[in-house]
Amino acid sequence: MASLSTGVRYDTSKALDYPSLPRTYESALKLLSLLPTNRDVTSLFEMPRPKSERGEIMDWNSMAIPEVIAWMARAGYGDLPRDLAPLRCIHVAGTKGKGSVSAFATAILVEEVAAGNETVGRVGTYLSPHVVSVRERIWLDGRPISRGLFTKYVFELWARLSEAAAAADPAEQDPYGAHTKPFYFRFLTLLAFHVFLREGVHSAVIECGIGGEYDATNVLPASSVTAAVVTRLGIDHVAMLGRTLSQIAWHKAGIFKPGVAAIALQPDSSGGGEKDNAQTPPGESLQDHEEAFHIVCTRAFKKSVSALYELSPQAVRHWGGVPDAALMGAFQKYNMALAAVAVDYHIRFLCASDGASPDMDSHPFDLTLLPETFTRGLAKATLRGRCESILDESSPTGSTIGYLVDGAHTADSLGEIARYFVAQPEAETSSHRVLLFTVRDREPGDLVRALVAGIEAGIDAGRGGQTRTTKADGYFNHAVFVFPPEAEAARKNALVAMQQACPATKACVCDSVPAAIRLIRSLHNLSQESGAGAVSDEPWTCQVLATGSFVLVREVLKELDAEYEE
Repeated sequence: MASLSTGVRYDTSKALDYPSLPRTYESALKLLSLLPTNRDVTSLFEMPRPKSERGEIMDWNSMAIPEVIAWMARAGYGDLPRDLAPLRCIHVAGTKGKGSVSAFATAILVEEVAAGNETVGRVGTYLSPHVVSVRERIWLDGRPISRGLFTKYVFELWARLSEAAAAADPAEQDPYGAHTKPFYFRFLTLLAFHVFLREGVHSAVIECGIGGEYDATNVLPASSVTAAVVTRLGIDHVAMLGRTLSQIAWHKAGIFKPGVAAIALQPDSSGGGEKDNAQTPPGESLQDHEEAFHIVCTRAFKKSVSALYELSPQAVRHWGGVPDAALMGAFQKYNMALAAVAVDYHIRFLCASDGASPDMDSHPFDLTLLPETFTRGLAKATLRGRCESILDESSPTGSTIGYLVDGAHTADSLGEIARYFVAQPEAETSSHRVLLFTVRDREPGDLVRALVAGIEAGIDAGRGGQTRTTKADGYFNHAVFVFPPEAEAARKNALVAMQQACPATKACVCDSVPAAIRLIRSLHNLSQESGAGAVSDEPWTCQVLATGSFVLVREVLKELDAEYEE
């Protein structure tokens, strides 16, 4: 078998008639659909590990980087320090906010270019996951790559890998088949580097997929990285990264490299953050975060970084962030700050004539004195599926159904989006509030409780001296969970958690997102028939918080046709 992706199964039952495939965008998407999904890969970590021919238990993680290096060679990039030399990258890892940090950093760099900063050069960005279009993963100059360029480079990379497979194994009967390609995320990682090099990108922002140490993006050589950023940490992807915050921190800090600056956010020991410390998610106490940050610092030392710049949460709160930013939420100021510090260091590095690392200590970066380009960039940055508001244009006549969709999928992030939802005037004045929720590969009960705790914290924060009768118990009129019929344990777990946390909320489970949206649309008629929650002679309004996974966000946007592409 020509595949280098050990452990991943490919469907070789159908031969691909590659020569006759039209070179269209739709055909490019078809090629991608033939690749094993990320879920095919992560599932390997959830089952007993097989043994090698020598009787050793297979370690999927340790195989990752050597395999990606081999794939890069097949794509024509066999000497990474030399081949990736044109790129200067800000590398971003973390559990929460790494997509936002990447978007903020990109927007600042684009503004710098617009202002005439020639040292930045062309700007490229690699993100994951995508929400409505796979092209969202690869940006050029702050925008998703065009259909034409995406199609061109998918076919170009597919051909390179196919020809390399044929050369490596002359007996291979179908070198153009998907089995001679890496799985989905690795292919797109190769594609991003290929696009950036072919399109003359100089400054790139690279977001890790999962983890850091063994992430496909970590094939970047130190010579191509100006700064490595670790955003806020949380419990996530435990099968691959470990079940404790310290174990996860070890993986995230794996992107640190010799001679490259490292940037990280210190734990918030003041108790002054947006999160109520009494509602800390399991495994994410202040002590857990301090121990995890110690791991980050230790790894920075062991990897011989040029410097570790520790961003103080107190300093970020004193600054307060950029007001009226397109990426909304009080928590975004921490992501803004990380992006601003990273870009400042990146630009100083590019401007250094002697190639030496900039001295940030003698000339520290002051968040309260941001250049105008930084302020404009932070205000303009956008990202699909993050605090995104849309209207259901197909809602019942005379009614308004608004959706706030967000891909939050950790306990801490769900608490944050819940607090943000409560603070919205539309939610406060709505006739009806609905939670639309699902999770993938996680325990729904703990996450439901974290979200409800965020609702309670948001209500308390919003009182501001005024009397408000709303309680978290009855904040949502309905909770609609989405789980397939076979996920019996998850369905029951979610319902029990909601019943315990919010007895006054009517909860149910739907098999799919389309079924859930049909149910939400029908609540207008149901509430009028029961005489609850709506007055017949007044417009009926409903606000829906749709969260728990990016898969849910993608399906909601697709169902509502919110500029959905594929």
